[in-house]
Amino acid sequence: MKKKKEMSFFITEDLWAMILARLPIKIITTSKLVCKQWNSLVESPLFRKLFMSLHQNSHSSWSLMCRVLPEPDDEVVAHYGCETWGLQRSLSSYISSFLTHRFNTQYPIITLVEAYTHVGLILITSGVTDTYYVANPISRQCVEIPHPPPPTRGLFFTSGLVTQIENDVFLGYKVVLMDTSNVSVLSLLIYSSETGLWSFKTLQSHLLLSSLNGFNPISLNGSLYWIGDYGEVLVSHDFYATGNESDRCQATAFPDVGTKTNLRRVCTTSQGFIMYMNMVSQVKDDGHVEHKLRVWRLNSPEWLLVSEISPVCCETGFNYIPLTINPFDANTMYMMCTMHQCLGSTNFHEDKFGRHNSLDCCNDYQTLSFVGLYPSYISMFVLPRWLHKIPSSPS
Repeated sequence: MKKKKEMSFFITEDLWAMILARLPIKIITTSKLVCKQWNSLVESPLFRKLFMSLHQNSHSSWSLMCRVLPEPDDEVVAHYGCETWGLQRSLSSYISSFLTHRFNTQYPIITLVEAYTHVGLILITSGVTDTYYVANPISRQCVEIPHPPPPTRGLFFTSGLVTQIENDVFLGYKVVLMDTSNVSVLSLLIYSSETGLWSFKTLQSHLLLSSLNGFNPISLNGSLYWIGDYGEVLVSHDFYATGNESDRCQATAFPDVGTKTNLRRVCTTSQGFIMYMNMVSQVKDDGHVEHKLRVWRLNSPEWLLVSEISPVCCETGFNYIPLTINPFDANTMYMMCTMHQCLGSTNFHEDKFGRHNSLDCCNDYQTLSFVGLYPSYISMFVLPRWLHKIPSSPS
């Protein structure tokens, strides 16, 4: 035993960093409790950069969450068991256990997950106190948000949660409430972690915003994206913009406006971009109808067509509805089959298609599970490549 202690004494901090950085984040988080030296090492920017360098080719855990009854916050698609985090359960189970531990042990209340993010954070409301919380269900860190001021006019509903990350450092977040009763402007009530205060904001737009769906927008890189104008445009706003752009929202028409499509427009994110997918029908000269699956990437302010294939699933027409694209692999799309009520996936690069059962093991130690399908009310929840602490507000 004495020899072991002497050997460990000569291991330098650089060697400890190389050893610990090869472990999953879940284990690294626990290792911080071993001693002050390890805690200081793991919390250092150099260790974070080393870890992300060693795991740059590893996918993180993610889930496609269902947002409606009868199974709210259940998973449509779940990938876990990934090397980066080393989680052995789906993200839904961590969220459920966190809510039970954090809230239901105090008094019986109804909690609702209002928004999911790509940095591992969720926005929660309490059904009794009507209080907002920003939380990380994996680390179980939870921050209570002050009650918003009562609006002088309009009716504000929860819209989303945006985050600010620079050089892989989590700097802050904003909780966004929306009032869509005024069709000429976009009225928002925003809480900022930087100031610890709520503030009113009005965004100008050349569009009538009465058809803007404020529920369940996409949150990415400090911006929220809503589908508006009866599904014809994508409306966005950068909540960390400065100058003239800080009071404007951008409206980008979908690339196939005017083209006959039989599907509801679906947007998602992959590899840091907004992605749009749809199926279109083209009548050939011989009268044959050809179905094509198209995917665009938003390169502001324009759409770039990145994939156009006619997979096997298209031969049966529109029995398959696009759900999402893998957030780390832009070549893999998941779809729902309305006929067989199952999950399908296709690879744009290899032009492969497959159906998935209720539990299906995939490559690289990922697990895909399929529970239910609600394409109109789903949200992407992605764990980042590093465990970000929720910044403390000034209050």
